[in-house]
Amino acid sequence: MSGQTTRPAATSSTSVVQSTLVAPPSSSNSPSPSSSLMTAPSSATGSPLPEPFDTSLGSNFTSTNCPKFFNSFLNNATFTSCLPFSLLLQNSNSFFMAAHSVTRTTQILDATCNVVFPTCNSLMGSLAQQIRDDDNCGQDYENENPLVLQAYKGLLSYGPMYQASCLKDSSGNYCFANAITNTSSPTDSYVYYLPLGMPLPGGARPTCSSCLQNTMTIFNEAASNLSQPVSPFYTGAAEQIDLGCGPSFVNTTVAPIIGSASSGASSHFTTPSLGCLVAVLVAALLHLF
Repeated sequence: MSGQTTRPAATSSTSVVQSTLVAPPSSSNSPSPSSSLMTAPSSATGSPLPEPFDTSLGSNFTSTNCPKFFNSFLNNATFTSCLPFSLLLQNSNSFFMAAHSVTRTTQILDATCNVVFPTCNSLMGSLAQQIRDDDNCGQDYENENPLVLQAYKGLLSYGPMYQASCLKDSSGNYCFANAITNTSSPTDSYVYYLPLGMPLPGGARPTCSSCLQNTMTIFNEAASNLSQPVSPFYTGAAEQIDLGCGPSFVNTTVAPIIGSASSGASSHFTTPSLGCLVAVLVAALLHLF
């Protein structure tokens, strides 16, 4: 194992801020609005931070309630303050542009990691449930609307993506920042798409490092929960990594948590859409410019 990586500790708070998302009128068990809000993060340089879904949502929705739901949580102060890496990676044009620079990427990761994790994790889990409601995007989810599926997977995978994106190497540099800007090994960043339900491309040979080992350890733990999008793809990726890095470099065995499969959800994780695969390929283009 080359060097050490620092695994982030989940930030706790004695005063947990509730979700301020306004629940649909017909829902009685959704989070209630709160008068206490978290403060939206900003980078140390004062530069605007990227936002998820920062281009037009378009009009490809079956339900008119679905884009309203998107706009509701995207304008929610607590959601904004969480700056979820899991939604920035695939669904933020401003993050894509910033990822060309290791300095800018580091500034963004400083902000995404400096949040009250229990609050953010709870909110993302709640939104993942709400987005599948018929009153919100349920029909679009069943129709496999790409934007809805990407949002759902990003919300669901917030926890492991937070942990992985906040890992640092022995020099104090973010593992993800190293990976996304490593022009000599452009496939280093591909493993970060696993929690979003994307398989590791067959030709990918990420650098064999402690960052890779510890990132895959986090994803192994997440994969034990069958409702996580990474679950169907972890073992194949781990075996592929071991081919390049040596036997047992990462754990290829996943011990499923009994009863962890979410009814009706796992079927959407087995075959990634063309758009998802394109997103992985687009990440490689970062290293060409």
